[in-house]
Amino acid sequence: MRYRTQNGELLEAESLRQLAEALWQSKFDPEPTLEGWMAGSARRAAMYDGSVIRTSSPEAHVEDLIRAGFLSAVNE
Repeated sequence: MRYRTQNGELLEAESLRQLAEALWQSKFDPEPTLEGWMAGSARRAAMYDGSVIRTSSPEAHVEDLIRAGFLSAVNE
């Protein structure tokens, strides 16, 4: 499945975990761990618009990013 970020970047992933890993690695200077990236991403989302993004698992994290509008599925 393909997903688009708010800044227009297209990412392709077969699972939500794979999408979380792609988002983490797409950063210019990624955090050392996926968990660190999720914590930072959740903090930034809260500061940006008050979104509550879970960090309990990569799948839950990506579900919340989609729900909050930071990512959208591309059906092409």
